Amino acid sequence: MKKFTITLLLLSSLVILHAQSITGKIKDVNGNGIDAATISILNSNKTTIADAQGAFSFKNIAPGVYQLSVSSIGYAAQLKEVKVTSNQTTEIAIILNEQNQQLGEVVVTANKREEDIIRVATSITSLSAKKIEDTRTWGLKDLTALVPNYSYQELGVASQQLQSIRGIQAFSENPAVSTYIDDVNNLDILANGFAFADIERIEVLRGPQGTLFGRNAMGGVVNIITKKPTNKASGFVEAGAGNQGLQRYSAGFKTPIIKDKLFLGLTGLFQTRDGYLKNDTTGTGASDGTVNGKLVGGEKNLYGNLFLKWLPSNQFSLTLNVKVQSDWSNNTGFMISQPSDAIAFAKPDNVYLRRIGEHKRNIINNSLVAKFYGNSFTFTSITAYQNIRLGYSDVDFPGFYSTFYDKNVGELLPPQEVFSQELRISSNAAKKLQYTAGFYGFLQKGFEPTTNLVYELSDGESAFYGLPSGSYIIYRNRSENYGLAGFGELGYSLTEKLKATVGLRYDYEKRQSTFNGFGDAALIGGQITDFVKDTTAKGNYSALSPKLSLSYSVNDRSNVFITYNRGFRSGGINAQRFSSASGVQQTFDPEYSDNFEFGYKTHFADNKVSISASAFLIEWKDMQLYNLVAPFTYARENVGKAQSMGLELEISTIPVKGLQLDGSFGFDKTKYKDFALTRVNYGTGVETKTQVGGNSLSNTPSHTIYLAAQYELPINNKLKAIARGEIRNIGNYYADMQNSLKQPSYTLVNTRIGLTCNNYGLFFWGQNLTNERYLLYGPSDTSFGRTVLMASPGTYGFTLSAKF
Repeated sequence: MKKFTITLLLLSSLVILHAQSITGKIKDVNGNGIDAATISILNSNKTTIADAQGAFSFKNIAPGVYQLSVSSIGYAAQLKEVKVTSNQTTEIAIILNEQNQQLGEVVVTANKREEDIIRVATSITSLSAKKIEDTRTWGLKDLTALVPNYSYQELGVASQQLQSIRGIQAFSENPAVSTYIDDVNNLDILANGFAFADIERIEVLRGPQGTLFGRNAMGGVVNIITKKPTNKASGFVEAGAGNQGLQRYSAGFKTPIIKDKLFLGLTGLFQTRDGYLKNDTTGTGASDGTVNGKLVGGEKNLYGNLFLKWLPSNQFSLTLNVKVQSDWSNNTGFMISQPSDAIAFAKPDNVYLRRIGEHKRNIINNSLVAKFYGNSFTFTSITAYQNIRLGYSDVDFPGFYSTFYDKNVGELLPPQEVFSQELRISSNAAKKLQYTAGFYGFLQKGFEPTTNLVYELSDGESAFYGLPSGSYIIYRNRSENYGLAGFGELGYSLTEKLKATVGLRYDYEKRQSTFNGFGDAALIGGQITDFVKDTTAKGNYSALSPKLSLSYSVNDRSNVFITYNRGFRSGGINAQRFSSASGVQQTFDPEYSDNFEFGYKTHFADNKVSISASAFLIEWKDMQLYNLVAPFTYARENVGKAQSMGLELEISTIPVKGLQLDGSFGFDKTKYKDFALTRVNYGTGVETKTQVGGNSLSNTPSHTIYLAAQYELPINNKLKAIARGEIRNIGNYYADMQNSLKQPSYTLVNTRIGLTCNNYGLFFWGQNLTNERYLLYGPSDTSFGRTVLMASPGTYGFTLSAKF
């Protein structure tokens, strides 16, 4: 390590010795300097702020070709290629157009380095901070239809959500779409549901991304990047309210503590809402009459983010990011459902619970990112720690469930913890050969909340099992997993226009789960009784994830690509006891998705029009499904295949000054291939097989359509009116594999209208103005019932903000 450090210091000295400078001015179309414009050199540690005349400079720049990203509030972002030669100061002038007359150029990190989105051979939807604000994107569910072929289901709370891209979804405890927040992978579904506050951009990579992102990127990746502080102090406050008791307050502050050396950022958010489902105890046998008529589905969220960045030298940075969130509710929507689709569609605002439950979740997400920027490479280290605790009580699903491990009914479970480390080196120069290579490892300790609980026995059930009244059946499951991965990607420019990329990743995981079977343990009079000792099972898994692509630059602002990617979801352990004679496999293997894609991206008409189009084919195999594997015995096993094929199109244009039109379209034709669901009737003992081959994939809309228009009208030099309208159409789909529970096509109409005056804003917004009622969740398998959950009716409110 000492030799490595000395080598890096010597390299740094040699680079500085031969370094040059970049100077320039940022101006508007009238030739006026733009004060406080932000200028960054991509894939470097160098960011600066222009002075009042728009002047800026970078010193100690080694000879080479660089890309500058230039942005300022109210102006369209621009990328500028700069060539620095020896013994010469490079001078440039950059003219920025107002954002209401030109589309901004987009930087993404899909290949683990900063690049122009046009040059990346992947289908990507990138939402800027402005678009996140304009579309009122407050969470993952707001990405539906905004991102082509993206869909979202939720079991009452954001921490129990299922994301799907191009039909690839989860049938086991691991997600199918990988979610990253500031370089940290949320390995577990329970880690999702972070509040969106002060977001710089959101990148949604559509299609498998296993080579660079690893496990659970079968359908794609949602990459969330929060705003970072610069040399200019800034801040914001925001307050809003709406129907359903909504209140939302957020604030943030960013400042340099030591200019060019030490930076601090703080963000906080508090949000509360009452819920929209009215409880009806008629016919439920509820003993507590006070719960009749109560609202269900409310929640409070408290979120905070601390950001600290230190630049000890021009080539080295350390960034500490600490995120914390607490969610709690005394009228929880966690795991609740409506008895059937027929009842839910007839009375979408009603829920039928004998008790109203409570829940609480605490998350801590810490990361330390170290980067060393060499002359032609960047070395990155990402060290992360996640801690998640969840507890709930009196969840009626049906029957009453509460979290439990070893102390109290309804307790916060022991923390799910993840330690992870990524080491990565990548090229950062515009050369023929570009590369990324690295290592990733993680340790995970899990206490999954739906398998660490107590089930409250009724008096009749207690008598049947020979237990005292008031007893509980205990379910326990703790897991310890670790994984290692090595990955690499090489891109080579065969000609000035043609580039080839190859990549490969190898993942190895070892899992261990300790659990009990049904009836193996009980809570009697507050004391745990173990009738059978817990079982421990282990499994080992490995996977290869290759990538191949060719891209051709038609011109500076157009690119055509063809790509193959593989994604995988880790194997797992059936955490239930099987008899030794059953021959049932205790473990199940990984599943895979292979994506073949052809795409085209372009900006033209002086960056007033942007188009991205793609066609794809995904083959999904070794699907992990819950099946009857022995008499009266269910387990997850690898059965079945599926196929997804479709088209995607995204268009943005500014036809006249002040008017922006956005649209996206996703078409997805899917089917299951050659497998059957095996089930048993517990009353008769008869086994049945339901062929699902040829059926459409569950919870996969036939299409998604998004259309939006926003017009900005200057009233005077300070005051501006903004009006926005959106239409989101989600095609019909079946919630279940059997294709018997159908959600018809539905359309959401949203609007946002308001005024801005300098740095102040007042907006009125409405979501789902036509009050469409549709499924927020439907079971992917209706063999065990048709319980569903309806989405919220129309919502509306206002937001008041100030920036400084």
